[in-house]
Amino acid sequence: MEHDVSEKNLKEIISELLRLGYEGTYWDFKEDYTDCREDKLIDIICMANNIDGHQAYLIYGADDNGNVKGIEKTKYSRYTTKSVTEFLRSKPFAGDYIPKATVQTLEIENHELDIVIIKNTNNTPYYLTEAYSPSHDVKKKLYAGAIYTRVNDINTPRIQTANIEHTEFLWRKRFGIDLSPSQKLLHLLEHTEDWSETTWDSDRHSYNLKSPEYQIIVLDSDEGYETLSYFYDDEKMLYAPLQLKYLTTTLYETELWYMDMGRCLIPKPEIRYKIENGLFYYYIEKDSLSGKLLPFFAYGKYQCNNRSGQQIPVLIFDNSQERFEFEDWFSQNENLRDNIEKEILQNAIFQHIRAKEEKIGKSQCGVLELAIAFAYYKNWQKTNNHLSRE
Repeated sequence: MEHDVSEKNLKEIISELLRLGYEGTYWDFKEDYTDCREDKLIDIICMANNIDGHQAYLIYGADDNGNVKGIEKTKYSRYTTKSVTEFLRSKPFAGDYIPKATVQTLEIENHELDIVIIKNTNNTPYYLTEAYSPSHDVKKKLYAGAIYTRVNDINTPRIQTANIEHTEFLWRKRFGIDLSPSQKLLHLLEHTEDWSETTWDSDRHSYNLKSPEYQIIVLDSDEGYETLSYFYDDEKMLYAPLQLKYLTTTLYETELWYMDMGRCLIPKPEIRYKIENGLFYYYIEKDSLSGKLLPFFAYGKYQCNNRSGQQIPVLIFDNSQERFEFEDWFSQNENLRDNIEKEILQNAIFQHIRAKEEKIGKSQCGVLELAIAFAYYKNWQKTNNHLSRE
């Protein structure tokens, strides 16, 4: 699976596709939007089922030859991530497997282009369990059970279904049949319910119920220290090597952190420190190895809490792109820092946390810097939620 790309990298990708001057298996040019819901849906389904197994792009604001026309003057409603997600969620997809799509607007050649990015996932084939024909036009109708895909620059005709070769490819992709062991392990981690239950403080071992040759093993632990540990009731913590194995081969290795003297477990988060603006935080991206492991230790959720259920300042992002967006927002709102810091310093719980830190000795980046980053993160989330409702 491809990782999400930054706006800069996306612009490079789209510019290169435009330069090619033709459409392909995983990209399609759209000079304008349409109000035909069947057309909108089949375009996304075909892209999600593309036989290159590639992240796909619907590029609004360019003609069939890749000439930039711009989408800023369209008379139709433009896609946003929220609107395209709601559009897809309301459709009768088999197994509730819904294509994942986001929207970014780029400026190229002094025009705006809306880019619908359809994620490359293992949930193919995407297909409907009921016919879809809101316009009641039989020529536009999408049929239940039909598997629509895209070959070169041609979508599967609506009254047909993909040929047997392409259909088999999409099903093999879902079941991970053609994946290498390391790729398949990452695929298996996406379904925590398919792993054996265990107590990580004693058994320290879990295996996949459908493919037991894949295992998660936690080794002996040692005492450790992290600034993050002060936010737990007991600042004592342990590190333990965590191995992901295929038979006897270790495919991946990271650490499991036993926080609050073993009461709370999290896979090792990453640490980010931007010296130029004093931004310091721990984070986990959901599409990373630690992100895939987090639900195993957080009761199926993407969160890090203390024993009282309070959220701990480990910032959770969908991917690196979302994290970069947070950092940009932080830089644009540094004027909030004084008020945020003042409010934190007056908080009784934080005063207790800081007192624990002062007993041992403050590191260069301490609990105050973590708390400030976390406060910015919560404000950023509220701002994003507000914007998505507009």
